[in-house]
Amino acid sequence: MVRFREPFVVIATVTLDLSPTVIVGDLHGDLSALYEIIEGSGILNKLDVGWRLVLLGDYGDRGPDSLGVYEAILELKLQYPNAVVLLKGNHEALDLIRFQPHDLPDRIRERYGSRWYEIYESILKLQSMLPAAALYGDRALPVHAGIFRGICREALKCPKNEELEMMLWSDPTEDFEGMAKSPRGAGVRFGAAVTHEALRTLGVGMIIRSHSAVPGGYKFNHGGGVLTVFSSKNVYHLEHGAYFLFEDGRTVLDGIRQF
Repeated sequence: MVRFREPFVVIATVTLDLSPTVIVGDLHGDLSALYEIIEGSGILNKLDVGWRLVLLGDYGDRGPDSLGVYEAILELKLQYPNAVVLLKGNHEALDLIRFQPHDLPDRIRERYGSRWYEIYESILKLQSMLPAAALYGDRALPVHAGIFRGICREALKCPKNEELEMMLWSDPTEDFEGMAKSPRGAGVRFGAAVTHEALRTLGVGMIIRSHSAVPGGYKFNHGGGVLTVFSSKNVYHLEHGAYFLFEDGRTVLDGIRQF
């Protein structure tokens, strides 16, 4: 992993009200999964009547249609700028830590030929502007991967590079309570004690993250304090992908939608 010393510029965290919200996990170029989520949730008929769509990052790379995913989510963002929230994943943070595979440039080159780098630069600029997390009232912290020790609302306003790394690369574990280096080579593995302290400090009920291709498309950790939602079912050959629905009157279990 290559880490950069220059400060990584990012709009760190957005604050969201408790409007009904659909949360989508990693897509990785899985356009058909995105279409299934849009159809199954009915979100296109709801975004102009108070609903919100939050995507947890990792839009391109790996899958067959990275450009199609970018085109679809950016069209939604342009049409519903205040109702669609695009968060940053580790695959939108090439300037923080280089990663593989990164085949998005190849897909752009195939389609646009000699203009490819102009298009690629515009996507990199977009990625640099994406927030890394959201605070959904007192209900949840949607974030791509994980948390850092000492996390609080003030720290989320301007996280340091190493803290951003943990937000974009980390994973929950049941193996221990604390925190340790990750076998990914970036980020950490964090245990239940770290999660529960973060929830207390942030004043939220749960962390909703993606980043891990879990069987069935979702997984709970730390007594329900962490929910992983993974949506790229076709790229990872999962039986199901999943997304999550926040709406008044629904339990957390009732909010999980497999497809």
